[in-house]
Amino acid sequence: MASESKYIHNALKQVHLETSCTSINGFSISGLATYLQFPELDFQVDMGECPLSATSINHVFLTHAHGDHARCLMRHHSLRKMMGVERDSAYYLPEMIVEGAKEWIRSEAMFEGVPESKFRLPDIFAVEPGKMVSLKYRKDLTLKPFCVKHSVPTMGATLFLHKRKLKEEFLGKTANEIIELRKNNVEITREVYEPLLSFTGDCLGESLIQNPEIFKSRILVTECTFLDREDEAMSRKKGHTHLQHIVDALNKFDDEITCEKIILTHFSMKYSERHIREMLDQNVPEKFKEKVIPFI
Repeated sequence: MASESKYIHNALKQVHLETSCTSINGFSISGLATYLQFPELDFQVDMGECPLSATSINHVFLTHAHGDHARCLMRHHSLRKMMGVERDSAYYLPEMIVEGAKEWIRSEAMFEGVPESKFRLPDIFAVEPGKMVSLKYRKDLTLKPFCVKHSVPTMGATLFLHKRKLKEEFLGKTANEIIELRKNNVEITREVYEPLLSFTGDCLGESLIQNPEIFKSRILVTECTFLDREDEAMSRKKGHTHLQHIVDALNKFDDEITCEKIILTHFSMKYSERHIREMLDQNVPEKFKEKVIPFI
């Protein structure tokens, strides 16, 4: 492995994937940087680096406070101002790190010489596990965060497409009948939440088992820091997922898994691209090999 090219470790060399609901651009190698952009959803997960492609994105979810995931959060905010983007970004943070984040942001601004009189916090929204929240500028998209186990407080989330559909009992009605029902204040539609995207952030493998609903999302993005058998104890010690934990989850949920794609991120920087692909080929169950994709 040591003699192979490490080009996959260049955090500004973006990876690009296409899915049925959005493209995915970004980078994710453990300890270097993680940032995952979903342009068609106007949404980004984490901000370990901030390339210019991030400046058009209005909604950012920070999974946890580690620097390789969070350090460029305010770079995003300031770059948008520099480039004349008038709209304020919406930053969604786990409730337990919000106050610390505000202190960090203020300290960074003071360090850069921003006068106290001109300092203003960006729009930060504290999210709670299980509590749904609509995106600020995309009311058709709703976040539902969930807790995962890591070495520091961390949340993942599912992003739902929120829409209204005609109730089944009214499906055969004519247009005139529907109009009449509305005139009589009859509720003819129901709310539907379609799970488009789930992401876990950094987490122990057991978090996959504890949040089985993530396997119902069209796209699942989950970390896979460690691959080799001898690294399994290290994955638990560091609060990360091992490939075997993902395989165990795939085998456990099996036919209940409806994801179109399961995207693996956050590989340890000690692995080469070839080793990653070889280990996935050797270990991922045959029925899931077309679904499971390394983000490299």
